[in-house]
Amino acid sequence: MTGRMVRQQLYELVWSAPISELATRFTVAAPTLKGTCIKFNIPVPPRGYWAKLQAGKPTHRAALPARAPGMSDEIYLGARYYWQRTPSNEELLGPLGEPPAFAEDIAEVRDRIRKIIGKVTVGRVMTLQHRVISRLLADDEARREKQTTSPYAFSWHKPVFDSLLEQRRLRLLNALFLAVARCGGKPEVRGDQAREISIMVHQTTIALSLDRPKVSGRKSSLAKSSNGGTFDPLRLAIVKGYERDQEQAAWQDGDEGRLEQRMSDIAVEIVTAAEVSYREGCTRHFEWRVQRKAQLEQDLRQQRLELERRERERQEKLAQARIDRLLAEAASLRNAADIRAYVRAAEQAVECEGIAASADELAHWSSWALAQADRIDPVKNRQFLQAFEEGDSSEN
Repeated sequence: MTGRMVRQQLYELVWSAPISELATRFTVAAPTLKGTCIKFNIPVPPRGYWAKLQAGKPTHRAALPARAPGMSDEIYLGARYYWQRTPSNEELLGPLGEPPAFAEDIAEVRDRIRKIIGKVTVGRVMTLQHRVISRLLADDEARREKQTTSPYAFSWHKPVFDSLLEQRRLRLLNALFLAVARCGGKPEVRGDQAREISIMVHQTTIALSLDRPKVSGRKSSLAKSSNGGTFDPLRLAIVKGYERDQEQAAWQDGDEGRLEQRMSDIAVEIVTAAEVSYREGCTRHFEWRVQRKAQLEQDLRQQRLELERRERERQEKLAQARIDRLLAEAASLRNAADIRAYVRAAEQAVECEGIAASADELAHWSSWALAQADRIDPVKNRQFLQAFEEGDSSEN
C-alpha cells in the first residue's frame, strides 16, 4: 500500500494499528511514517497505548487538530510533498469527487493566525536571532575576516550588512522570521545580498522582497522620520511571477508609519497569504482535473470512433474482395466451359471433317485441355466453398 491520502485517513490509520505494522503495509520505515504524522500535525498514540488497549484498560484518543494555514490536506506517503506524483490517466478518468471546500472562512483563519503570532516587536538589538539571520551574519563576518587577512582586496570580500539600511533589513527579517515560525513558517534567503526571500508555511511557499522602493524620475527616495530627519525607506512585498515582478501585497515606510510598527499585521498577512495560495492551488488542481478528464474522455471517444471507422473500412474491403473473387470465379467457370466446348468441337471436326490427326494425338490433347478446364473450374475444385469459408473466418 502506497500513495495518496488525506490527513483524516492517515489519522484513522495510525489509531487503528501500531506504527510499525502500518509502516510494513505501506513499505516505508516506521520513523518516516511517524515523521509524516508530525509534519502534518497528526497525533499518534503514546507509548504503551496498544498494551493498555489489549489489556482492556481505559485509553484516550487525541483529536485531530484543524489543518494549519498553508498545510496540505493531501499526503503522499513515502515521498516529500514537492515530489508529488502526477495522477495516471486511469486515476484521472475515475470519479472526480466534490470541488474543494473549506470549513473556515479566510477571515476566521486570519483571526486564528493573529492569536498564534501575537505581538511582533522589532528591537534595535537582535537579542534572539533566527538561524537564517545568524547564518547571514556569520557569512558577513567571514567576508570581513577575509578582507582583513587577504593581501588583495576584492569587492566580493566586502561585508554586506554594515550599513544602517542593511542592518535594519536584517532586524525586520529577523522579527518576521521568528513570528512566522510560530505558524510553521520556514524562511530561506538566497544570494549574497539576501534579496531572494521566501517563507515556506508548511507545504506552501510565499516569496517576499524587502528593499528600497522603486522611484521614477527625480523624485527622492528618502522618507521623513518622526524627529524631522530623513532615512532610507524600505518596502516589503509579497511577490509572485516567474521573476518575482508582481506584487500581491505590499507595505512601505510612509504616512502610515514605519514597517517596525506594522510587523505584527505583516506577519499575519504573510501566513494568511499562504493559506489563500494553498486554497487557490487546490481549486486550480481540481479545475485542471476536470479539464483533463474531459480531454481524456474526448480522446477515448475519438479513438473509439477511429477504430469503428477502420473496422467499417476493413469490412467493406473484405466484402468487395469476396465480390471480386466471386466474379473472378464466375469468369473461370465460363473459361472452363469454353475449353470443354472447344474440346468437343475439335473432336467433332476430326471425326466429321476428316482433319488429319491420330487418335493418340487427339486423346493426348483432349486429356490435357480438359484437365486444364477442371483445374480452373471453381465448382469442380470446390474453390467457391473455400473462398466462402475463408471469408467467414476473416470476419470472425
